[in-house]
Amino acid sequence: MPYPNISTELLRTFVTVVDEGGFIRAADRLHKTQSTVSQHIRRLEQELDVDLFQTQGRKRILTSTGETMLGYARQMLSLQEDALAAITEQSAVGELRIGVSLSLTESMLPSILARFKRHNPGIRLNVQTDYSNSLCEDYDNDQYDLALILRRDRSQVKGELLGYEPLVWIGPPGYQWSKNRPLPLVLLNDPCLFREATLHALDHTDISWRTVYSTTSFTSLMAAVRAELGVTVRAQGALTEGLDNIGSRLGLPELPPVYIELRHRTQVAGASQLAQLIRHEPLQAW
Repeated sequence: MPYPNISTELLRTFVTVVDEGGFIRAADRLHKTQSTVSQHIRRLEQELDVDLFQTQGRKRILTSTGETMLGYARQMLSLQEDALAAITEQSAVGELRIGVSLSLTESMLPSILARFKRHNPGIRLNVQTDYSNSLCEDYDNDQYDLALILRRDRSQVKGELLGYEPLVWIGPPGYQWSKNRPLPLVLLNDPCLFREATLHALDHTDISWRTVYSTTSFTSLMAAVRAELGVTVRAQGALTEGLDNIGSRLGLPELPPVYIELRHRTQVAGASQLAQLIRHEPLQAW
């Protein structure tokens, strides 16, 4: 019996569906229609002659076979990328200037940069973190060769849309607040995108609020929330142990997502290769 011929495209769709938590978000991430994503999964299941997903209520979750296949799919994609990197840009030299939104530096980016550096020892990485508005301006002024930027509005995206992250209201478990007093807010200093989204959402309600803690440090921000000084708004990835999504329970307004944008200069050594690595890893805003 001949072995199935599994295409990289099908494997990448499979991994993206899992990482994005569904077919709709995977379609956005891959810039494909939902029907195309579904077709890819069906083709992969047909090639392997197994069921990768099963229906549970209104969701589709991995089967035990799908769980096993996911690990191998990640390894196969990673090995392919490493092989291409090793043979295409070994001799590249120069400096790669990278600008990254502050909220993206806690995700997979450091490990992606480490992999890139192993295969490109001749390229010096110069990574700077900043607020999104400054990153956009500096990229337009040719101060960066590659930039990862968060956007509040999809229409603002000038480069490649990598995906989006839901925003949530975050507080300690069991946090209580009554609408007869101002909502205490813990926020990063201006010009923080999350601060803007928080105040914009509240200004369209009858909820009064006051800023009780303002900082430039994400660590300090979350420490203040854990200490019950107030609540904050961050991307869903910031929901770690000891913190809850409190928005629905407290009747706080719904929040729009934030969008992750990639921009890079194809003529700069290493920029396209790094962009390719970034596309295939799950980045999260925090």
